[in-house]
Amino acid sequence: MRGDTSNTIVHPFFVPATAGLGMNICAGAGDSPAMVRLHAKHGQQAFEQLAEITKGSDAYLQAQALLFVAVASLSSRWFMVSHKYLRKACTALNAASLRLIPATGRPPGLTEDVCERLATLSQIIYFENYLFLAVDGAEPKVIARIENEFRYELQVRVRFLVPCGAD
Repeated sequence: MRGDTSNTIVHPFFVPATAGLGMNICAGAGDSPAMVRLHAKHGQQAFEQLAEITKGSDAYLQAQALLFVAVASLSSRWFMVSHKYLRKACTALNAASLRLIPATGRPPGLTEDVCERLATLSQIIYFENYLFLAVDGAEPKVIARIENEFRYELQVRVRFLVPCGAD
């Protein structure tokens, strides 16, 4: 959501979805009729945008939006909804064969867009493992392909700064 500082275009789904989630987290938000109407307005806008996203062809956007709904559902302790939307996000990733690294050739440069995509893929891995460990013990099966790639095929090395002897 760093669209204000990085000039990144943020999809309209995330604005009402984040506003609705923020209303759940805010300690001063009560159950007044005005607050309920505002919550309903943001929820309706978010789910209308989500319906448009899922009809589209951008798999990364689908994965991001569905992951957002899964995580937001967890904050309300809706565990079944979290699992459902996480499965949908993983289905979108697997259907489009989205990977952390390309199947052939060199990996692309680490631009802001590539960093966003990598973050989405890794968050899906971590979220399903979190559900396994902290919520219900349902063994993570949906992300097996992407997790295998993350753990074994993604070669990460640590760079050490070595002094070159010049002052």
